[in-house]
Parts: sequence; structure tokens; C-alpha cells
Amino acid sequence: MRSRRALRAPVVVDVDQQTQISDDPVSAFTTPEELTATQAFLSRRAALEAERSRPRKRERIVVKPTRAERSPKAPRAARAPRPARIERPARPPRAHAERRRLGVHAVVMLALAAFFGTAALPAYATTGEGSTVGAARTALAVQTLTGGGVTQVVARDGLDIQESPQALDSTTNSTVSPTVQALAVQIMGAVASGRLVGSTPNHIPEIADLAEGRAVPGCGVDYRVLQAISVALDNFNQVGVSDINRRCTGQIEGAGTDSAHYADGGGHAVDFYLLNGSPLTGGDAKSVELIKILDPLVPDGTGLGQVGCRSSMSLSNFKPFDDTCNHLHIDFLRSSGPALRYG
Repeated sequence: MRSRRALRAPVVVDVDQQTQISDDPVSAFTTPEELTATQAFLSRRAALEAERSRPRKRERIVVKPTRAERSPKAPRAARAPRPARIERPARPPRAHAERRRLGVHAVVMLALAAFFGTAALPAYATTGEGSTVGAARTALAVQTLTGGGVTQVVARDGLDIQESPQALDSTTNSTVSPTVQALAVQIMGAVASGRLVGSTPNHIPEIADLAEGRAVPGCGVDYRVLQAISVALDNFNQVGVSDINRRCTGQIEGAGTDSAHYADGGGHAVDFYLLNGSPLTGGDAKSVELIKILDPLVPDGTGLGQVGCRSSMSLSNFKPFDDTCNHLHIDFLRSSGPALRYG
């Protein structure tokens, strides 16, 4: 629709002045242009040449448009009412600072969960080779375990484990104790970092089952075996284990079914074959070092192989016996206590 200003603006048109029409009778046929217009020519061509050479005048005519009559407006009452504008509820602004604050809180909560989850593991992972019991002797972490309506506390300080020996024995139970599972999880961390390695056949999966809370018949591991592995990891950068539960791998070797690797569900013994990259004989320097570290910690009556592979040693709790000189054998089949002692 054109605006009112556009309708009112005058229109200017340039037109050629018609020279053959004159409004002034006095000057008609008296000017050179008028005489030329009435002059007789001998030919049509001469007339055209004269027409072309004659100067033309242009005249500007201003035409003012007439204003169209507008139809009367309909009364306002007749117009359809506009729908009422719906007011949306004001949404509370989420400031950038608030979103950032929530993100920081989430990160802090995750970090705290990871910290307490790690601190609660009743294990003793350090890399302090040469220390008698590593940093675990002074560490304290308390884990609250709930099961069967009874709250149980596991403390690393002095290994004060308030669980029954039967609960800790994964070799015969159909469930895995939370204490056993927590220690198995910590040991599997050493497997992931390459600090704990297996052999052929590989017995590491027996520990992995416990870490996942699975009690696999014939594949259990004595809790004291897990502790002995953890102590070795405390004091050596790399530990190699070649044998745990022979029922799980179908092995019948040496002492046969009477072996602590096989008897009473199996998994009551551990064979170390490697410490810090050095193969063990049961009488080498690394083997003797580990024996001296474990002797004050193991329960009385704990079996120790390779007595004929080393010089005589004064021992408090180990009971040595003959075994082949290609590993270090430690078993808890006839030990008097359910766990190792720390502190």
C-alpha cells in the first residue's frame, strides 16, 4: 500500500513542445521557427532536413494527482478483537557462575568418592623396596562393611579384621567376603600396571574372579595368600606368581592332591617365581629377603618350601620343607591364624 506522502507528491513530466500550435496570435508566424514551420520545401527530403535542424523546446508540466476519496473506516467496535497475549512464566535465569559452581561440586564429589574408595581397601600397595613391611605399617584405613544385618569393621592398622575366619575363606564359601574382594581389587590394580605377572598356566584370573565378587568353585584363593602377594608387592617393584589353586587349572603336580595348592578346595599356597625381574630358587638373595619380611607376619605353622635350596635360617613362624629349587613356595594349609599380622 502506498503511503500518503507518495500520493500527495507532484509528478513531473518532460514533453516536447508542439511547435505547430501557438497560444500567442501576435507572435504566430513571425519567429524564424514559425516561418520555418510554414515554409514550402521543394522536396520531402529538404523538409525533413529542416525539421531535424530546427531547435526543439522542452517544457516541464507539473501534474498534481488528485486525492482519492477514502472509504470511511469501519467502527472500531466492528473489528475482531486481537487475542490476548499469553504471558509466559518468567524462567529463572541460570547464570554462568551457577552452572560453573555445580560443575565444580560434581568434580569434587567424584574426587572424594575415588579417594575414600581407594583408602578403604584393606591392602598395602607401595613400591618401597627394601622396607620390611613397606608403608603399610603406618597406614590406617577403616572400611565399614554391612552384611547380614551386622556392621563389620576392617582396619589396616594391625590388621584388626572383625570377620570370622570362615567368612574370609573364599576357597569353600559360595560368596566372597567384602574384605577379600577389596584386597583382590587392589592386587588387580598391580596386575593392570604390570607389577604383578603370571605364568603358564596363569592363576591371575582366580584373583580377578574375587575382585569381581564371584566365588567360583574350585578357584578360590586363601585370604592369607592374597595378603602374602600384597606384602611382596609392598617391597618389590615386580612380582611373579606361577601357582595358586591347581584345582582351577586342573594341575596335579609334586605332592598331588595333598598339596596345599589342591587340598581343601585348593588355593591355600602361592609359588613366587620372579622378584624384580630375577628368577627365584628359594635360596637366592631375593627369596631370602622375602622370607625374612614374611616370617614375623605369617601365622605360626605356615609352610615354607626349598629348605634344601638355601643355607640354614633362623625362623619364628615358618615351617620349612623340601621342594624344587625353581620357585619360592609358601602355604597356609596348616597355619594357626586366619590372617597375617601387621605392626
